[in-house]
Amino acid sequence: MGEGSKERLRGRNINLVTSIEGAILIWLAIGAGIAGGVFIVARSAVQLGSVAYRVMERQLSRGAATRETALMSLVLLAALLVTAVIAGYAIFAIFGSLLESGGAINTLNNGS
Repeated sequence: MGEGSKERLRGRNINLVTSIEGAILIWLAIGAGIAGGVFIVARSAVQLGSVAYRVMERQLSRGAATRETALMSLVLLAALLVTAVIAGYAIFAIFGSLLESGGAINTLNNGS
């Protein structure tokens, strides 16, 4: 092999490693997004329980409890929605790559 072909191979290896590292970083970000969403949902649920307890113990007025509950409910729903979108994307990506590598999509498109 000449020097020029060695350089081309070395360049391909660098691109391959960069693409693998990029994929790992994307999956890490997806996992962090899902974990963060689950944490926010759990934390909001605990806070809702805390508001209910403070109302029962007469430490919080009904008006203040209503405002806090409404705000936390909105945060809970937003976190659920964002987490569902992130998880849906991850599931779609995983099953899409599995179907492509298994040939199921090509078989369906070819009519075989």
